[in-house]
Amino acid sequence: MKRKAELNYQIDLPSKGEWYRYFLEYKYLVDLTFERLQGGEITVISLPLAFLIRHTLELGYKTNLLELEKVSDIKANVKYREKGAHKIDDLHKEFEIQVEAIFKKYSVDRKVKKQFIKHNDNLTLLKRQFHKFDEYSYSFRYPVKNDGITPNFEAKSDFKMNDKLNFKELKELYDKSIILLVYTTDVVNEEINNWLQHGV
Repeated sequence: MKRKAELNYQIDLPSKGEWYRYFLEYKYLVDLTFERLQGGEITVISLPLAFLIRHTLELGYKTNLLELEKVSDIKANVKYREKGAHKIDDLHKEFEIQVEAIFKKYSVDRKVKKQFIKHNDNLTLLKRQFHKFDEYSYSFRYPVKNDGITPNFEAKSDFKMNDKLNFKELKELYDKSIILLVYTTDVVNEEINNWLQHGV
């Protein structure tokens, strides 16, 4: 029998206080959860897992925006309070604005732009799914909207018309798109270095 590793129960929280650290830890938990799921377990963790995926996206967008604005010369419109702070469709638009500004400013190679478009198409599809079901980051955390009454997911008279999430499709889309949020700043850094070396 495999022996379980002993947990280090004392975690130094200030050492984890960076956006990138939050993003990667949530991403790691999503990946670990999918990796260890067996049989029908998804049916009993679907809501928290959907929230974790959505929150990972939100953290990924914010992490990238705060780094990209340093080189784009455009202040990213990142909100931290009220409903607007969690709208991933707004964060996605800001992400595209930042990347486009950097591509223009540093004359980024066409191949890189093409790769970005390909991965961004997948990220856009994933973002749309979460925006549809959970615009303000309440739906997967609470059974009702922030008014405390209105159900987040109402049962329709025809069961076939109820909101549904296909986790197999969601996982495939997540895997194709999350790499954009993980590696964009690395690619941008590389492209800026190329631009500086060639004295453009």
